[in-house]
Amino acid sequence: MAVVLPDRQLTAFVLTHPWGRDARGVAVPPPPDARPAPRGTWPGAANEQTDGSWTLRVDPEAWPLEPGDVLSDGTRTWTVGTALLKRVPGYGAADYIAVVAALNPPEVP
Repeated sequence: MAVVLPDRQLTAFVLTHPWGRDARGVAVPPPPDARPAPRGTWPGAANEQTDGSWTLRVDPEAWPLEPGDVLSDGTRTWTVGTALLKRVPGYGAADYIAVVAALNPPEVP
């Protein structure tokens, strides 16, 4: 097993979940420019993938993270697409949140 060491501090901006619903029961996200107060800052790592998406590793103290939440290292911001809490039995220090995210705004080649 490889361990990805933290290379930055990530701040989580967590939206209110679940989102409100319209008259038809469809979830309505908050406006795109709405950003709640930061919930906290934790060690993490970020790596760009060949398809332009990003994988981030975040300290499990940031759990829960949901799609639409935002992570920032002070220079870049990412919108969470998926987040999964990964536990390593017997090695709590190796636990992490695996995040697939999109960079805001996307980098243009």
